[in-house]
Amino acid sequence: MKQKLLSAIMLLSAVTLSTVAQDIPALKKVGSSTCLVVDGKPLVMRSGELHNSTASSLEYMRENRVMERMAAMNLNSVIATISWEQFEPVEGQYDYTLIDGLLQDARKNNLKLMLIWFGTWKNPMMTYAPTWVKHDPKRFPRAVDEQGNEMEMLSLFSDNITKADAKAYVALLQHIKEVDQQHTVVMMQIENEPGIRGTKRDFSALAEKAWNADVPAPLIDYLKKNKATLKPDLKQAWERNGSKTKGSWEEVFGKSLTQDDGTNPILNLTEHLFTAYSFAQHLEYLAAEGKKVYALPTFVNASVFGIQSRGRSLGNGCSIDEFFDIYRAGAPNLDILTPNSYMTQLDQICQEYSWKGNPILIPESTVFGARALYVVGEWDAIAFSPFGIDSADTNPDPTAQKNCELLVESYAAIKNMEELIQSKLGTDEMRGFLIYNGKDTASVVMGDYKISITPRRGFDIGALMAPAAGAGNTLNGAPARQQQQQPTYQGGAIIIQTAKDEFYLVGYGFNADFTVCDGIKTRYTGYDSIYEGRFENGKFIPGRLLNGDERNVFVGQDHVGVLKVNVYHY
Repeated sequence: MKQKLLSAIMLLSAVTLSTVAQDIPALKKVGSSTCLVVDGKPLVMRSGELHNSTASSLEYMRENRVMERMAAMNLNSVIATISWEQFEPVEGQYDYTLIDGLLQDARKNNLKLMLIWFGTWKNPMMTYAPTWVKHDPKRFPRAVDEQGNEMEMLSLFSDNITKADAKAYVALLQHIKEVDQQHTVVMMQIENEPGIRGTKRDFSALAEKAWNADVPAPLIDYLKKNKATLKPDLKQAWERNGSKTKGSWEEVFGKSLTQDDGTNPILNLTEHLFTAYSFAQHLEYLAAEGKKVYALPTFVNASVFGIQSRGRSLGNGCSIDEFFDIYRAGAPNLDILTPNSYMTQLDQICQEYSWKGNPILIPESTVFGARALYVVGEWDAIAFSPFGIDSADTNPDPTAQKNCELLVESYAAIKNMEELIQSKLGTDEMRGFLIYNGKDTASVVMGDYKISITPRRGFDIGALMAPAAGAGNTLNGAPARQQQQQPTYQGGAIIIQTAKDEFYLVGYGFNADFTVCDGIKTRYTGYDSIYEGRFENGKFIPGRLLNGDERNVFVGQDHVGVLKVNVYHY
């Protein structure tokens, strides 16, 4: 009896602690993935980032019905900006008008908010710093290029700018904590694409002093602890110079190459490492000070200019994959490193940014619903967010209109199967794929089956009448029906396995073939049934039972479809 009572007390205590922990949106492990948990449930954000200036005026937002339109597009969250210049127009005097208005309008439309703090840096200019910062270069010195010219960028080697920025950021979080019991704000992006442009590093007097000083101990400690898993360029530079644990930046990492020698090195690598660490330290100060007040999850974004971009971004020292180690060493309180991903190869970018369990969050992207379906299915993404979402539904270009329509349909599909998606987060029973020009095949393995993907752009009677292709366990028996390639083609889907032989495929622009995995002995593999349908409030509503001429697993490029596929083999 005593043991049962003790167990009940322990269970009640655990529930109470769990409830307290749920009070603040938080990143938590769900299976093998890290998810954003809000009010006790994982939140997969169907989001969109507003244009930089949209949220600077509540009147503009309301006249243009921005939040209402976003909700009508099946978004459940919006990325909006709060700028330092508007929040603290006079030093020490905070204006809460915009943040209170954003909270009010988001709640009215049942939307969550991720806020961008436009403070010291906006890729990588100082345009959002307050007037009282811009007009006081003595107190807030500028970065200096190699020729000694002051630049219109603030130097991070004076503590004044970091402390002033952090003071305002903390005041914002304090206010959110006080007025946002509904947990409308769920994450904070600190700065925007921070880096330095037009010079390989800051050459101001204070920067020169830091450049010639010993590499900071926290970075050296990180190098020693993570020596075996360091990013290749950092590892090579450090080891080539003897893996020193003391010395200036050039003594520890060596003098940089300053011109391309044909081997595709990172030019000015040591300068970029130095710059990345300075930005990481700035972000760390804001993140750590903010979490003392209100511990919302934080992230920073980076402009990604290429796969394995070799140090190239909008700003030197940006948090691209080559400098992940530097950011992890310098900013441990910064929760997620995220890519602004306009490149077609989103799958490769996600692979890079999943480094050491870094959660996938896409704060900026092109408007393609296939990308949203892919990152949710394959990466359990915390959020997918096309940039400039507030103009996507008004763009008169026919192609843009169709892409927006497919995004809205994709978000609707994710919304209507939300509980099923939540139940599969962190498991191998939910996968995703993305195909595009240059990558016209994909495959995933789920249970006994390999699912092979090819594009499905439209109906081609010639392909339909072509001889059967493939052999063995391939089910469809015919190649993907393809029309002429389109320059911006993308197709993708979420695949969810709900039983040993039962799958849902939700997406567009694909043709799928199920085969039995190697090593499984079978005489025959076939489809038991293929249903078209839709999800409503988490329940699958069947439509046509596809058979005969239509007995294929495909969805065209012009709409988002839902297929329930039952397979069997013996």
